[in-house]
Amino acid sequence: MRKHLQFLVASYVATMLLFTINRVVFLIYYHAMAVECSFGELFAALWHGMSLDSVTAGYILVVPLLSTMTSVWLPVKERGRALWQRSMRWYFIVVTLLVALIETADMGMFGEWQARIDAQVFIYSPKEMMASVSLANGIAATLYIAATVAVGVWLYGTIVRRLFEPQFSTENRLHLAPRMARVASSVAMILLAGVLFVMIRGGLTPATANVSKAFFSSKMFLNQAAINPIFSLLSSAFTGDDFDEYNFYSDEEAERLFAEAMRSDAECVEYDRWLNMERPNIVLIVAESMGRTITDAQCDGEAVTPRLNALRGEGIWFENLYASSFRTDRGTVATLSGFLSQPKMSIMKYPNKAAHLGGIARTLLAEGYRTRFFYGGDANFTNTAAYLYATGFEEVIDEDVMPIEGHRSKWGYADDVVAEYATNEIIRRMDSGVSTFDVILTLSSHEPFEVPYRRLSDDMLNSFAFADEVIGDIVERLRATEHWENTLVVIIPDHGYPYPATVGNNSPERHHIPMLWVGGALSGARHIDAYASQTDLAATLLGQMGIAHDDFTFSRDVSRGDVSHFGYWTFNNGFGVIDKEGVTLYDHTTLTTLSDVGEGGERRLEQGKALLQKTFIEIKRL
Repeated sequence: MRKHLQFLVASYVATMLLFTINRVVFLIYYHAMAVECSFGELFAALWHGMSLDSVTAGYILVVPLLSTMTSVWLPVKERGRALWQRSMRWYFIVVTLLVALIETADMGMFGEWQARIDAQVFIYSPKEMMASVSLANGIAATLYIAATVAVGVWLYGTIVRRLFEPQFSTENRLHLAPRMARVASSVAMILLAGVLFVMIRGGLTPATANVSKAFFSSKMFLNQAAINPIFSLLSSAFTGDDFDEYNFYSDEEAERLFAEAMRSDAECVEYDRWLNMERPNIVLIVAESMGRTITDAQCDGEAVTPRLNALRGEGIWFENLYASSFRTDRGTVATLSGFLSQPKMSIMKYPNKAAHLGGIARTLLAEGYRTRFFYGGDANFTNTAAYLYATGFEEVIDEDVMPIEGHRSKWGYADDVVAEYATNEIIRRMDSGVSTFDVILTLSSHEPFEVPYRRLSDDMLNSFAFADEVIGDIVERLRATEHWENTLVVIIPDHGYPYPATVGNNSPERHHIPMLWVGGALSGARHIDAYASQTDLAATLLGQMGIAHDDFTFSRDVSRGDVSHFGYWTFNNGFGVIDKEGVTLYDHTTLTTLSDVGEGGERRLEQGKALLQKTFIEIKRL
């Protein structure tokens, strides 16, 4: 019995040691964020992380505990001992491999997600996930997986070889151990099972284990570092999507607060006319990850996006616009359907519901427009094609359809060849006299940042410079045509980017994005200072065209004086609200306000909760 207990305790300690080593490596890998924390805070992250590490270790020990209990009551011949040990070694090899894969994937994704790996990863195929991995990162990840597996196999193998002693018998003595010894061992194992159950549950308190048990600091990086990625993934996978998780108020009260949040107290409605015609041709360029921290940046003394910056003065520039989320699938829906993003899920994951969303394309299709979507990668990514067709796009033209050749990254064709093809097709349709709504989603400014272009020394910033060059070329080619006078080009990112590395995933800097309207269809240049959201594009564009936009519940026409002005975004299980008075960040995991700067914090918190609850009221209705 002594060795049975030693085996289980040693297995627990080895598992906790592996988790701790990974957390240390995580902090070293993200040293740019870690250096902003004191040694005491980093040690606290290690300490608080042990709570969920222990829960996860408990799950891993279930099979060894059952095997140990079984071996007590099912004695085997002496030569069967090797089979028992071999089976246990293989169990730990599989566990170690899975742990290594999850921890490595989590470490790679955290840089962009700023959150530990969870069930959202299952939205993406292995091909889509690997597309963001450069050769160097792939090699590093493989080496780290191999090292983790090697350490784990050695640790567990040593423990199994020395301490895993299944009860066995000889040919002549089938009952070597006395019955009372077996009973005593079983009682001890049952008591240990009770301890293991409490460990898995997360303690004896009413609250069961969840990721909030690791939270201890106002610095989100430290809280994220303390989360065990295996627990994060498994708990979110088995919990599923809870459409009723964000019920802050009764539905009636949420509807009332939402209506108040969307309205202004202005006594009169002022309507600002920006277009000189009602039915221009529209080219919408969705620029991958091109947030304001990128467009305002410099590298080697040069602007990263000089072409976009140069266009500001001749069009309508939106100074205080905020992206709805931090992923392309959610940003696409926010842009094209004016629908708010969700903290822990993507509406594209539910194609039957996404099909009932409003759509700029569907609305314009009813007005006689022809609608197309151009993308140099795979449009089936996260059900994107299904969503696009359902919301009004007649054609979805991706890498499998475009008859083009040129540089390819893991995500698809580089922006230059895609832009050349798409612009040719757009001009050809304009020549035919048909009103057209065309969307181009760029992709080159995405990890692993491999582009056929070199102007800046930093690979990441250079890829954004390449995208800027391509977007500028699209605008100039359209300007050179006779159709420029009745054309509107809208440039907006799908989401921002975590640059510099210290920008947190929940921060306003992470979600601050540019939007620019240019073209001959504009009545003049303007600088819009009002705070707004990415979701407001739909109502604002359609409102300028004199088209009803009642299908876009969350979209405001920011050119009107009777709507409120604020930016709203969601991050991993939380939201942010910003207006001219300040900014408020709320984390639903801990049910706390992470940050509240400026006047009006209670109002912004109420607005954000109403918007979040209303989002899921609408999802349930779809």
